[in-house]
Amino acid sequence: MKSVSFKRLLLPSLIFGGIAFGFSFDKLRASFSPSNLMVQADVIVGDLYDPESHGTLGTQSSFSFGTVSCNIGDAELTWTSFNNQHPVISTNLYRLKDGRLEHLGMNWVKHGFLALDQSLCDSCQASGGSTLGIGCSDPYSAYLNGFQADLGARSEINPVTGYFPFPPQLNPPYQGRLARRVIVDNDDIDPSLNAGARYFAEGQYITPDDCAALGNAHNNVSWREVVFTPNGNGFDIDFIGSTRRMQSVVQAWARADGGVKISENIWPNDGSIFVGSRATPQANGQWLYSYTVYNRDSEIGVRAFGVPVRQPLQITDRRFHDVDYHSGEVFNTTDWFEYDGNYPGTNQRVMAWVGGDYSNNPNANAIRWGTSYTFSFVANTAPKKGNVAIFSFKPGAPLYTFVEAHVPQ
Repeated sequence: MKSVSFKRLLLPSLIFGGIAFGFSFDKLRASFSPSNLMVQADVIVGDLYDPESHGTLGTQSSFSFGTVSCNIGDAELTWTSFNNQHPVISTNLYRLKDGRLEHLGMNWVKHGFLALDQSLCDSCQASGGSTLGIGCSDPYSAYLNGFQADLGARSEINPVTGYFPFPPQLNPPYQGRLARRVIVDNDDIDPSLNAGARYFAEGQYITPDDCAALGNAHNNVSWREVVFTPNGNGFDIDFIGSTRRMQSVVQAWARADGGVKISENIWPNDGSIFVGSRATPQANGQWLYSYTVYNRDSEIGVRAFGVPVRQPLQITDRRFHDVDYHSGEVFNTTDWFEYDGNYPGTNQRVMAWVGGDYSNNPNANAIRWGTSYTFSFVANTAPKKGNVAIFSFKPGAPLYTFVEAHVPQ
């Protein structure tokens, strides 16, 4: 892993010279919305409900969450069984602890097979099981979203177009109560080991009828807070509060902590990547700098992340946190390596984390759709607004871009 050339991965020094782009989220979305004015379906997660614990095996536990979709658009949403013209449903679990937002676990996606015509979000214009009618809602219980035999690999989903093969091509054998569900380490959710931590479940629908390529996928994610209670060797799980519709988990972080800054990036013909940042004062004049890079629906993904820092700055407690794919998924889970030093050929110091190269391994560990990686360190100087860099993983985008975030002075 460390043999990867850092020079190929980092930015030219000019990127850290204070240049910044002022993007409007609305303008970004509009520029990528060729069908803005078209009549189209618009699916959201109207509710997260019915959490279910599937028990503990060894040092891990698994969970599933019910989701209710709502079609708030002005066209019916296609929902056909036994082909690739239906939504897939992903769910995730996050922890907010000590100023860091971390992705703890994720499921294989549930393939939709039938839409009911209910009215959670609006009055329903019923249209039958192969479509979700205008204004209609459809519940998928935690049992259905956790039914292992019907769950498919995330690696087969293109979040920009909503395309996936059907039936799923990757179908390795599995066994036990954990497989294909949201899997988390017990130490990450044990209340006795995580004083003050808060937890959030997130649900997302991806479908060809309502995807980033149509410019209408910005509201397909919702979240809700959860709590864990020890129960013998395992944990019970319950929702608290209400579902926050049409918000991603980085917005949950900002809601919980007013000091969080969120920036959005959209590469051409791609989905959205968000960078959440927070600088939190510590003892003795130290500051914790925490960054969560959240890929909502980008197919290109992220392979490296860098923060400019001054030469004499004291940096300690460097951390990298990713979420592990599981149950036979094809993606590599090797941790990114960290680099604290000068950009080759310059005097510009960077604190960076670097993953694999797509040209060497298309399945290298990268920040793919529906996942977040967290990077943090402690420094002995207060924050300012500056630029952090994210590097594209797949071809089709500039090598890098940069967004505004909290950085050390």
